[in-house]
Amino acid sequence: MSPLLARLHRGLILFNGSLAGLAMVLIFLLVAGNAFARYTFGGSITWGEDTAIYLMIYGLMFGMSWAYLQDKHIGFDLIRRLLPTRWVRWQAVAVDLIVLVVGIGLMVSAVEFIAARGGRTSSSTGMPMWLFQASMLIGGGLLSFSALVMGALRLCDQHGEESSS
Repeated sequence: MSPLLARLHRGLILFNGSLAGLAMVLIFLLVAGNAFARYTFGGSITWGEDTAIYLMIYGLMFGMSWAYLQDKHIGFDLIRRLLPTRWVRWQAVAVDLIVLVVGIGLMVSAVEFIAARGGRTSSSTGMPMWLFQASMLIGGGLLSFSALVMGALRLCDQHGEESSS
């Protein structure tokens, strides 16, 4: 495996995992602060619930790439077990190509969604909605990039899953 590819893989795992974790911490703090304000002051933060939802979507997008980079996603293990050992790596590469196409599709859908509704402003936060809708564009880009990295890793690895099966 190329040292540069291995560094890129580790860096992407760190990047996505850190941002997914940060989103979860911010959601926790926001929801806890909102609950505290509701029970102590009799009212909650007006932008709190919507912002928690948007943070959850961003966290999900970063977490999706993080899980894919570590092969901790849902997979078709039954199919892999039925395949001859020499085909397992190629099945994984085929899945990487499918995920790449799905990520690109997510990006295209996000661009169309932002073009149609991105000019609106969130009533609770006062921020433009494209900031929140961009999560799909970022998530699709990260997923596509992750699929490219994983596919390259699988193609560079001569033994791959064949030795681990």
